[in-house]
Amino acid sequence: MTEHSEDNKTRIISNALYFSEVQRMLDEGKEVRIRIKGGSMRPFIQDGDSILLQAYRGGALQPGSNLLARHQGKYVFHRYVGKKNGQIVLAGDGNLVLREYIDPIDIIAVALVHFPQNSPKEINLNHSRARFRGLAWYHIRLLRRVVAKLNRMAQP
Repeated sequence: MTEHSEDNKTRIISNALYFSEVQRMLDEGKEVRIRIKGGSMRPFIQDGDSILLQAYRGGALQPGSNLLARHQGKYVFHRYVGKKNGQIVLAGDGNLVLREYIDPIDIIAVALVHFPQNSPKEINLNHSRARFRGLAWYHIRLLRRVVAKLNRMAQP
């Protein structure tokens, strides 16, 4: 399904069609650059930023890697934070509680580069510093939840 947006300069297509095309290009061995929609990867990756993906061909994953995967019939772009009972555990950087548990076969791609929309710099997502920063942010989720709760309580 495609339709034109209000400005008639862009087309709106279904996620299924969009990601089937992304999957096709990845299967051909191409790297694919996509735009991120949503805020689940804040503060590191913002809505509207772009990422460069490379097909996941199996094998070891680096903790803290950013992955595109299928979860319960939807596509998610979240961080690999661990394994549990043979499943891969993903979490969005902006999520304080939610985690996704997926089978390795559900991983579509690994992100290589982050292109912030308002900056000319490119960020290597596989650099140990970027992965460590994301994992550290994940591991202080409890503290982040407490701070968020205190902030809500302090508001009039």
